[in-house]
Amino acid sequence: MNKKTVIMLTAIVCVVSVILVSIFGQVPNFQTNVLTKQITVQGYLDKNGKLIPCEKNKAGENIIWLETIDPGETTIILRWGVYPDNATNPDVYFSTGVDDGSVVVSDQGIITFYSASRTNCIVTIKAKDGGLASTRVIIMKITTNDDSSGGVEL
Repeated sequence: MNKKTVIMLTAIVCVVSVILVSIFGQVPNFQTNVLTKQITVQGYLDKNGKLIPCEKNKAGENIIWLETIDPGETTIILRWGVYPDNATNPDVYFSTGVDDGSVVVSDQGIITFYSASRTNCIVTIKAKDGGLASTRVIIMKITTNDDSSGGVEL
């Protein structure tokens, strides 16, 4: 074989080698995205830092009862958890259907009432990982009426 043939064969072998290594030589990426499957609300922290658990209504929804609502002073801190524990992105975001500023919920789950006339709200907690996991908690003020409504304002 002459020198030109050897150089051509060497070049072809090098090109084929580079192609084979680029196709089959990559390390597979075994990382998977574990989505949040469920969000649970344990309750809220009162002013003394004590965890007050949520109650459940007949429909299985989480309910938090407040005795009083003082504008700007009634603040509760929600406690929640995500399942599974190894979710890739366990972050959540909070929203409430109240757009008038009478109830504000922060990114950390701190809910503040700014109006005495607002006696209830629904806070929705959704997963930030793009999954469908979400839950709701209903916050209501306990009212006492002399009529036969049972003392619950709806």
